[in-house]
Amino acid sequence: MSSHYLDVAVGLSYTFLAVSLLCSATREAIASLFQTRAKVLLDGVLTLLHESAARPRLRGVWPSLLRLLRIEGGFGLQKLDAQSLTAQVMQHPLITGMAQQGRMPSYIPSAIFARAFVSTLTSKYGKEQTALALLTSVGNDGLTRTLLAIMGEGPNDAAALENAVRLWYDTVMERISGWYKRRSQFVLFLVGLFYACAMNIDALQLSQRLWNDAALTAQLVQKAEAATPAAAPAAEATPLDQTKQAKAQAQVLQALPIGWPSARFEHVSGFSAISIALFFAALGWIATAFAASLGSPFWFDGVGWLLALRGTGAKPAAETTATPAPTITLPSLRK
Repeated sequence: MSSHYLDVAVGLSYTFLAVSLLCSATREAIASLFQTRAKVLLDGVLTLLHESAARPRLRGVWPSLLRLLRIEGGFGLQKLDAQSLTAQVMQHPLITGMAQQGRMPSYIPSAIFARAFVSTLTSKYGKEQTALALLTSVGNDGLTRTLLAIMGEGPNDAAALENAVRLWYDTVMERISGWYKRRSQFVLFLVGLFYACAMNIDALQLSQRLWNDAALTAQLVQKAEAATPAAAPAAEATPLDQTKQAKAQAQVLQALPIGWPSARFEHVSGFSAISIALFFAALGWIATAFAASLGSPFWFDGVGWLLALRGTGAKPAAETTATPAPTITLPSLRK
């Protein structure tokens, strides 16, 4: 059963899907350029090895620029203490061999990290040492107590220590993944707010226009029905590829009923009237940014659900595994 309410909801969801795709592509390009994932992983290793107090030393604009230009020193390992276990492990050949010069890996398998950890200790303190002796030599009481607690009453050798490090690494990295997701959502909101202001993607004004213009709403519904997902570039794609995708999504948005000049400011004069119009415009921009922060998978599923409810299509099958944000190709829509 068709409803004007549902048509407006489909049109809005379709627009938010296009915005979120643009924001996701932009976020991935930024993350790739500044090696954000690798930096978050390094912060996680500092937490893992109970050296999180050193994290402020690795922050700053200059290190970010070095990472952007792929220059050595962008991750600031040289700023850590000479006895820093993090610096020693992250400079182990098993880990440095996973990334190009001037970069660090954005993902390290737990088995590789654990082997690099134990290899670092045994090469420094001796291969015949027990796990307790190796950890005691490090002088990190928090890390020693953590790993010994994981080892329990089992064997006290390097193999048991390596297994304990693997378990601790997997546990901490689950938390780090949560940190990165929350940070990414905040970045999506900021990017969405930027595009909402720059392109005047006012959710409130768009809702009003769709409500009053049935022909435009019908066009958007048709485009939503015709929208098909395509494979998005992987997170490891080059910054150039991700920038190209962001540009393509920006061109898609330009075909939607948005942009400047804004009808909200037409025939408005006087400080009070302009202030009120600007206030409601800001509310519309913030609403758009919040919608973008929900992510393109949310809006793709939402469009499918609304179309199914409207009776014009089936809801896409739910994905059982995490996948990159889908990309859609939208036909041109004239105002």
